[in-house]
Amino acid sequence: MKTWVIAGIVAAFAYGLYSLPLKYLSSDKYMKAPLEVIALGLALGVVVTGGVFAWIKGGHAVLAEPKLWPGLLIGAAAGAIWLIGTLTVTAAFRDPATNVAQLIPLVNANTVVAVLGGLVVFRELANGADLTRIAVGSAIIMIGSYILSA
Repeated sequence: MKTWVIAGIVAAFAYGLYSLPLKYLSSDKYMKAPLEVIALGLALGVVVTGGVFAWIKGGHAVLAEPKLWPGLLIGAAAGAIWLIGTLTVTAAFRDPATNVAQLIPLVNANTVVAVLGGLVVFRELANGADLTRIAVGSAIIMIGSYILSA
């Protein structure tokens, strides 16, 4: 099995599981923590996990990396965009009628945004991406998202 497939499966589990504590934290039925507290908790988790990962990968050598500052800045931008999406989902969980089983498939329509971004920004068709398979897969995701959220 290709490494990127395994990485994708691990990421799918991680992204799927993280919605569970988000609902617990935000829902009126459970903890109803303020969004600011949730955002800070998420940031703390990211910093701690990032620090542990950097330590495992070599510790101080990371600080000498020539791409440190550009990497940190672009990473911070990506993190800010991710946090906007996460806080929006978290705010949706405030409504007691919001179900994880319906909201998350709808949110995962983000696949289409990522697919279009990859095709346009990184010109991935030139790298061997199969447009027919991508279009069919994206359509199935959108249809499934609509069916589950309706």
